[in-house]
Amino acid sequence: MNLQDIEAFVAVAEAGSVNRAAARLNLTQPATTRRIQNFEAAIGGAPLFNRAVKPAALTSLGSHVLERCRRVLTAVSELEACTAKAADPAGHLKAGVAHGLGDIVMTTPLDAVRRTFPRIRLQVSSHWSTFLIEDVRSGGLDCAVGLLTEAHAVPPGVSAIALGPEQVVIVAPAKLPAKLGGQPWRLRDLADKEWFLNPPGCGCRAALVKAFDRLQLPLHIAAEVFGEDLQLSLLTQSGGLGLVPRRLFEHSPHRQALQILDVPDFVLPATVSLVRSASPGRFDPVLGLLESELRAKFN
Repeated sequence: MNLQDIEAFVAVAEAGSVNRAAARLNLTQPATTRRIQNFEAAIGGAPLFNRAVKPAALTSLGSHVLERCRRVLTAVSELEACTAKAADPAGHLKAGVAHGLGDIVMTTPLDAVRRTFPRIRLQVSSHWSTFLIEDVRSGGLDCAVGLLTEAHAVPPGVSAIALGPEQVVIVAPAKLPAKLGGQPWRLRDLADKEWFLNPPGCGCRAALVKAFDRLQLPLHIAAEVFGEDLQLSLLTQSGGLGLVPRRLFEHSPHRQALQILDVPDFVLPATVSLVRSASPGRFDPVLGLLESELRAKFN
């Protein structure tokens, strides 16, 4: 088997198309296709992609092979780490960022990485924290910055390094009148309100749904939209409630028109964490710098 063919197979599987994989590998589309064909021939000729659908999807064998190919590439990276100059790592660093943390993570921390390690090429993608953890475990990502709650399980072989605390809060328009007597809100008081939430897959939304279900209360969802800033904008225009990290709310241009509700029976503490392999690797100096830069931002 050829290592370059394995890299091409993993790139196509992760990118979802030969065109995007070719750009990632700095190859032509025909060259990338040939590498996939060579790899399929090397493992006995069984197809790894179902080419009858567009875009081509992994076969069951392809999914099985993908995880093992990622392990091969990880092992090669670790071997290179033993022989490469540790102070000057090079290569593609695949990093994930949880939805809602992009503006914080993708500014000065990543700029510091680019400036300090010019031979590192960053590939950054966004997803829910649950999926980022799994991608780090499987080798699809080298690291990720997630917003972890007690509901998130960190599997063996993966390390979650706490960078700073965060609290997810319920937000309402500032014009919403306070409860009589200044009493705190309860979830039951909010059962008739409409919510602007992230689509399914968001761990914070799942915690809210679980809390309403526990009390056997209806949860009225007015809109499911990606992006807490867009949700806050909608709240200022049409009312309703939202669920956002406090740090994001405090930096929002809409905060003057909104307020945080004190809801004692819904408290959702979280931790911004750097998720990475627990094993040493060639990107350790880069991840060390990224950890330091992020910790400075969250403390």
